[in-house]
Amino acid sequence: MGRLENIIARNKRSLRPRERTLVSVAFSAIILLILALAVFTDLGRPGGAPEQPPPRDHTRVNDILLVGPRSHVDAGVDAR
Repeated sequence: MGRLENIIARNKRSLRPRERTLVSVAFSAIILLILALAVFTDLGRPGGAPEQPPPRDHTRVNDILLVGPRSHVDAGVDAR
């Protein structure tokens, strides 16, 4: 019966401050590892390849604006 009482007494004892510190540091390290892996890995991309821009369409004129910035003429006001 003495061994059972020792086991029960050991389980009733709360963690010492040093043990609490070690447990909290270990838990924090695990959380930081998970966050670092989530931020610095590309798990959301298919195949882990970086996204590439779509190929340029050489049959169209790209990056040229045919209409200038809006001015007071567009509002129906005479520019004179």
